[in-house]
Amino acid sequence: MAELKFEVPEGTVEGLFSQPGGEGFRVLVEAVAQALINTQADAHFGAPWNARGLERPNGYRNGYKARGFQTVAGALDLSIPQARNGGFRPTLFDRWQRSERALLAACGEMVLAGVSNRNVSRLAEEAFGAEVSPSLVSQLVKDLEPAVEAFRTRPLETYPYLIVDARFDKVREGHRVRSRAFLWAAGVNEKGEREVLGWLDWGGETEVAWEALFKDLKARGLKGVDTLVSDAHEGLCQAATKAFPGSSWQECQAHFLRRAIEQVKMADQKAFRADVRAVLHAADRKRAVELLDLLRAHWAEKSPKAVDYVEEHLDSLLAVLDLPEGHHKRLRTTNMVERFNQELKRKSRLVRVWPNAESRERIYGALLMEQHEAWTGLVWMHMGSPA
Repeated sequence: MAELKFEVPEGTVEGLFSQPGGEGFRVLVEAVAQALINTQADAHFGAPWNARGLERPNGYRNGYKARGFQTVAGALDLSIPQARNGGFRPTLFDRWQRSERALLAACGEMVLAGVSNRNVSRLAEEAFGAEVSPSLVSQLVKDLEPAVEAFRTRPLETYPYLIVDARFDKVREGHRVRSRAFLWAAGVNEKGEREVLGWLDWGGETEVAWEALFKDLKARGLKGVDTLVSDAHEGLCQAATKAFPGSSWQECQAHFLRRAIEQVKMADQKAFRADVRAVLHAADRKRAVELLDLLRAHWAEKSPKAVDYVEEHLDSLLAVLDLPEGHHKRLRTTNMVERFNQELKRKSRLVRVWPNAESRERIYGALLMEQHEAWTGLVWMHMGSPA
């Protein structure tokens, strides 16, 4: 194996300790990446740069090309040796995460479709250090689709807790741009580990769409669902009742709170939110009823509709109290999936309008695979038989 040598500017290593995650770390990663590229180039050409009198079985160098490369450490500025015959490519650029390759493929599809060609090409170049071309898009799609589809259709098992969510994006369909829903489900298995279970691209967030997703999950082996956590979408609730008879439904308290405070005047929202939150975070139903009585006494005359709204939803909001106490905080909201939805939103903001439904599903699927892998082996909650 070739020896890897690299140099870093003075003070960089010290910066690693004085500035966590700062510029020192980025420069160090950049130096290592550049050294890796140079070492691979020496091996490819059969001689170091500027060496004289040595045979070069794979041709000669032809200068350098500057390339940007995005990493968790920040943007790297790299110099890529060029070959006269075009035959050298560092393996570094073949090791992108699936989601990065999927986004690059989406950029390419946008270019091929004639959508903002110049802007999209610049985005791909700046974000990935790669030029989009029909051949690159074809190869990326060829590599990604089998892996994403195999993950989406894998066998499932017992998941006592199911957490679901949806988001909408603008997707190009022919000559029109439409809003399409992306539904997805995560679960907590009997070991207390989180898993991404599946997803569905659909025209809207309807009862039929949720029925289709739940049917797919059950066909792949999903069973033992004790509690489903979600927002209060009517179609979702109806589909869940049909798919998982006997299970409980926990309405997301965070979503509910945002709607509840809209029932009172702006000046009262902060105080009303605090009172409702106290009810929802009660340790048991007895205490929740006591706090609800206090809320009613304080707000019934001033905001009767708001009090009625809380009472109408109370049973679904407190379903979590029937579960082991250690599970209450984890399952009272859909925060587990909401945080990841922010990553989906960030990627979608880059694209703005997806070139087609397939490209969106490809990148979201790749991101969900990566999230699933990050969760693997991590105990999120200590399981016991649901109360």
